[in-house]
Amino acid sequence: MKELFSLKGRFNRQRYFLTGLVITLIMYALAFVLGFAIGMAGMDPAVATGASYLISIVGIVVWSFLVVKRLHDLGKPGWHYWLMYIPLYNVYLGLVLLFTKGVTGPNQYGEDPCKA
Repeated sequence: MKELFSLKGRFNRQRYFLTGLVITLIMYALAFVLGFAIGMAGMDPAVATGASYLISIVGIVVWSFLVVKRLHDLGKPGWHYWLMYIPLYNVYLGLVLLFTKGVTGPNQYGEDPCKA
């Protein structure tokens, strides 16, 4: 868990996908439960909206760590993460992150995650 919040190291395709899937499922479940609880308590819907924004921000931060580690596996610097905010290019980069094999062997960002 500690390594999830670090910008050091590399994630291979499988670990990137599975970790991202688990984080997404946790975010959706948390948002659902929190929204349901707020609705059952009869609170203002704006509270649920604020809670969902907070959950989204936490999710974006965690996903940014995943993307940077995956970029490191591809031999690219972490600042390429910001390219995810360019429309249409983000689709291309997302597909590259999911389907491109990482650099074989160690690189400047760490050991090969498939060999470790």
